[in-house]
Amino acid sequence: MSIALALTASVGRASSIQVKKSGKLNGSGDAALMVFCPDRIIEQVLSQDFRVAKRAATAESKAVLSLTVTATQQALKPGISIAQVAPGNPEVADLIKAAGAVPPPLGDTGDRADQAAVAREVVQRHLRQPSDSPLSHILSGEFGSQPPPCAQGQAGTGCVDPTPQPKPDQPGYTGDLADYLNRANANGLSNRENDSAFDTVVVARASLSGSPDELTVVAVVHPGDDMNDAKKLVAEEIANAVLH
Repeated sequence: MSIALALTASVGRASSIQVKKSGKLNGSGDAALMVFCPDRIIEQVLSQDFRVAKRAATAESKAVLSLTVTATQQALKPGISIAQVAPGNPEVADLIKAAGAVPPPLGDTGDRADQAAVAREVVQRHLRQPSDSPLSHILSGEFGSQPPPCAQGQAGTGCVDPTPQPKPDQPGYTGDLADYLNRANANGLSNRENDSAFDTVVVARASLSGSPDELTVVAVVHPGDDMNDAKKLVAEEIANAVLH
């Protein structure tokens, strides 16, 4: 299968994954190509594409170019900065925006959340299946292990007094976001905030030996999308840049 067909097949399987790139690589010529990448999926796709193009390095290769690819993945959840998504490459924020996601700021975002992720969390809480039992809620971690909070005048009946909430001028205040997320949480439900509720960004930076050029590829993976498909798309973008 050609690289173009492989890329088309990957896009067909992962049409909601957005991929953007900047920079360039010049791997044209007869030199063989050897891949160095710690990410197994990206390394496998690149190696396979180079073999198909008859450019993979072998023991008989006389001229070899090494392709070095670094890859990171990070969920765009509250508290994440662009330095965690792409260390040393703040320009990635523009690629994330072009791919349809809200890029994190340069510094810590604190309690500031992606509003799309907030909306998904609220919908997930309210669209519970009627067949869900209290036991399934407990097994999924939605019920805390603490007794229910005491109502007014109920102290001493096996309940616990609710923890006082910090005021706007006190340490630990998180603004209205926590109240919004927990508005259906009066019975002790815990906030299930995890990476799967947020968009995830895959960032790959590729360079060839002997060249100052660099290619940056960004993929935005939405909840429910396959991370491996995203990495395959990233690898195909790099392979196409090197071979064409």
